[in-house]
Amino acid sequence: MDAFKYAIFMACVTVLFCSGCATSPEVESQQKAKQADIAEILSQPLDPAEFGETKRCLSEMEFHSFRALDDKHILFNGRRNKQWINTLPWPCPDLRFGNVLQLRSFSGSRMCEMDKFLVADWFDYPWYRRWPWHWGGSWGTGPHCSLGKFQPVTKEQLAEIEAILKSR
Repeated sequence: MDAFKYAIFMACVTVLFCSGCATSPEVESQQKAKQADIAEILSQPLDPAEFGETKRCLSEMEFHSFRALDDKHILFNGRRNKQWINTLPWPCPDLRFGNVLQLRSFSGSRMCEMDKFLVADWFDYPWYRRWPWHWGGSWGTGPHCSLGKFQPVTKEQLAEIEAILKSR
C-alpha cells in the first residue's frame, strides 16, 4: 500500500512540475513574434566593407566582452566598435543570469558555431574552482547550450532589438 501512495504522490508532483513549465498560447505567440521581429532586423543587409560578414568563428582577439540580450541572443562587443549577435539554435535558460561562458571549443582560441558552453557565475570560472574557492560547478552541471553564427550588427539594429525585447 505504501508503494501505491508513493506512486500517486510522485505522479502528482510530476504533473504539478510539468504544468509549471507550460506556457500559455498567448505567451508562445508573443515569443514567436519577438523572434520573428529580431530575425527581420538581422536580415537587413549591411555593407561588408564596413561591418564585415557573418562569421562561423570568432577569435578571442576579436572581442572583449559579451552580454546576453535574452535566452537566445548574445551580443559580443569587439575591437574598433564592432559588434556581433550570436543567435543560438535553441534557447539557453540560464543565459541571462551568468557572467561567464564556460566554452567547450574544438577550435583552439576561437569560438565557433556549434561549440557547446555552460553559463556560470564569475566565481565558478576555472581559476576560481581551486582551493579555497571551490563552490562547486563543473562541466557536468547546468544545461549545455550551443553557439550559432556571429552576425555583425549596427548600433541602430541593436537599439531596435533591445526595444523589442523590452516591449514584450
